[in-house]
Amino acid sequence: MKDAPGTVSLREWEYLGYERFGEEQVRRLEEANVRLGGKVFDFYLHGLRARNLVGVVSAGGSSVQILPKTHGRSSDPDSLAYLLALLGYTGDLGLKVGDSADLGEHRGSFLEVWISHFARELNHLLVRSYRQQYVEVERRSAFVRGKLLTERDLDGSSNLYARYPCRYEVFTPDHLLNRTLKFCNKLLMKLSRSPKNRATLRENDVLLSDVRDVDVLAGDLRRIHLNRLDREYEQVLSLCRLLLESSTLDLRSGSITQLSFIFDMNLLFEKFVAEFLERNGPRLSVGGHRVREVEAQKHLGRLFGEFGMKVDVVVHTSGGTYLLDTKYKSLEGDKNHAGLSQADFYQMYGYVRSRETLYDGVILLYPGTSFSPVNRDFENRDGARLFVRTLDVERCHDGRGNVSEWELIQELNQAFEGIKARERSPA
Repeated sequence: MKDAPGTVSLREWEYLGYERFGEEQVRRLEEANVRLGGKVFDFYLHGLRARNLVGVVSAGGSSVQILPKTHGRSSDPDSLAYLLALLGYTGDLGLKVGDSADLGEHRGSFLEVWISHFARELNHLLVRSYRQQYVEVERRSAFVRGKLLTERDLDGSSNLYARYPCRYEVFTPDHLLNRTLKFCNKLLMKLSRSPKNRATLRENDVLLSDVRDVDVLAGDLRRIHLNRLDREYEQVLSLCRLLLESSTLDLRSGSITQLSFIFDMNLLFEKFVAEFLERNGPRLSVGGHRVREVEAQKHLGRLFGEFGMKVDVVVHTSGGTYLLDTKYKSLEGDKNHAGLSQADFYQMYGYVRSRETLYDGVILLYPGTSFSPVNRDFENRDGARLFVRTLDVERCHDGRGNVSEWELIQELNQAFEGIKARERSPA
């Protein structure tokens, strides 16, 4: 599948020559990289290299999307579906993907898929439950309405204009929530290159025609308070907040000059695994013992009283307690220690010795493939145990951005099957 118009795709750590861009586009990307702390791209004489972040950076009329580095078996659409599955499952970006037409219709554009989600969610709300609210206004009226603003009435202008300054409430669609929705909808109309997305966004604009065009900043959204009737707008309002906080705006032209949705794959993989274990703990087992409780981001204490130790997940089973930590890097099963670094061993040893009573073990979980899994067990002379396992998350999605939970449960149970609980001495 070719890239969508104006979109260039590459993988983590991949190099791309400047011939794919115009001179102005390269300059805009350099400016965007500076705003993002210089952590997205490395720029060289003849090209740029992506770093270990994924997502999309849109600047200078073009978008660069960085896809996850895979194990050499996935095409760009597969990698994008994999990324969308992780983001959708963890709730990042507010995505609810799953429309089989999305990736094909938008030619694998991460940004257009997100715009499509925003446009459809907003359209659904406007058609089903277009919101009007009571808004307080101050106007001059031919008769006293609401509260008479006495201090203004005493200046004599009411005699001059034969109108009274009043403060009262009107029931109108022209309120801050709808103004925010209209403003963000217009921003995306100028950004999108997908005919289908633009058609939906134009329909939304027509539905909001009774709402004034005003500029809205991210800070203005703090003044929006949803009541129980407006609660269904919470998700689309979150999308608006994300858009405004992730963009650099040109308010003169009412357009986005730079937009970035960027994620650290290390943190995304960690968050996905923790979320999956918390949701499916009762359906998982370690060494044949059913998981009873899962604790995410467990603080284990301080090393030498100075350095905080925090593990990704603590897994409590009927047979023991295990620490589980994720590492987003590839292992090579045919190498000594499967390619594990000494730093990984030292870190995990510190975890397992963080209390007087040893944990039953530390599980290190890496991304991998089902046809070449890595299963390594290590035990120190003092009884500290380390179990290295891989998880094939790439295989466990349906190609439309949905995670196949049952396949992932089976794979984890199989990987954890050989982890035996520590033998307890009889009381």
